[in-house]
Amino acid sequence: MDTGIVPEKKRVSSERRKEKSRDAARCRRGKESEVFYELAQELPLPHSVSSSLDKASIMRLTISYLRMRKLLSTDEPIAEEETDLDFQLNGSYLKALDGFFMVLSEDGDMIYLSENINKCLGLAQFDLTGHSVFDFTHPCDHEELREMLIHKTGSKKAKEPNTERNFFIRMKCTLTSRGRTVNVKSATWKVLHCSGHVRVSDNRTEQTNGQKEPPVPYLVLICDPIPHPSNIEVPLDTKTFLSRHTMDMKFTYCDERITELMGYDPDDLLNRSVYEYYHAQDSDHLTKTHHNLFAKGQVCTGQYRMLAKRGGFVWVETQATVIYNNKNSQPQCVVCVNFVLSGIQDEKLILSLEQTEDVKPVKEELQLEKKRL
Repeated sequence: MDTGIVPEKKRVSSERRKEKSRDAARCRRGKESEVFYELAQELPLPHSVSSSLDKASIMRLTISYLRMRKLLSTDEPIAEEETDLDFQLNGSYLKALDGFFMVLSEDGDMIYLSENINKCLGLAQFDLTGHSVFDFTHPCDHEELREMLIHKTGSKKAKEPNTERNFFIRMKCTLTSRGRTVNVKSATWKVLHCSGHVRVSDNRTEQTNGQKEPPVPYLVLICDPIPHPSNIEVPLDTKTFLSRHTMDMKFTYCDERITELMGYDPDDLLNRSVYEYYHAQDSDHLTKTHHNLFAKGQVCTGQYRMLAKRGGFVWVETQATVIYNNKNSQPQCVVCVNFVLSGIQDEKLILSLEQTEDVKPVKEELQLEKKRL
């Protein structure tokens, strides 16, 4: 007769256990949320940012913050407190940069990005921090980027390893030509000139087993976007000239400013290869630079020497951009913005046959002038 009472008691007991389990889970989630909230408040972020982070973002940013602390920690004595001038200077450094500051771990995680990355790429600093740089760079650049991340120890002959890095990569950019921001899925590629050093964090801390942690390398970079010629709004100064070239780097146009800077008439250069006017010792470097140009679409050459018309050379730096056909997206020409960094040096030094073509007429004029006198 009482067979129905026992199952009823079991059912009530089971429901109570479930309720207790739900309460315990709810309590755990509450405590977990509280811990994450407290953790977010400890991060050096504005309250408007830290209060809107989800748990995954909090963990991602916390790990990046701890990595940066490890990189910056040293055994050197702590400097004096920063003055008002120091604070002002710290705020001016980023404004002085045309690009942004980036720190990468050995695996390619972006453990720090300066806030002005938003101005360059349209991507938010906190949305990228902690993510892999490979998720935001062109697949064709990944192999080169991995090579840049590798820290090779010095050989027996060379005790000091080479820590300097200088390369070009393409990163996703959500900014349009009109200054609007699009979804990251619709992002285009922007070429960045990355320069910096590998820095090794070696603070000699000991683990619980008594062994010292191995040194950890980080790649510290300044990343400068290369402006597209169509976006150059500021009038070019007297030390800068424009040139246009075929895809095999022959001149099809040159600004008349080159006459005052290097002595050439623009017509002298038409259908001539730029390699005829490069200093021989810089040709290999410029050939590699042009390979980068044709692979990635833009490049900055760094400083090189370009021969002047009547002898000697000037120091030049060039920003080169491949212009594509709007209809078929095929490369059409190369436009160069050339910055002349010096006056003519070693004017009497003849470095190529091209420079002798103009020397003979000058000598003949001088001889005729002497005869007249």
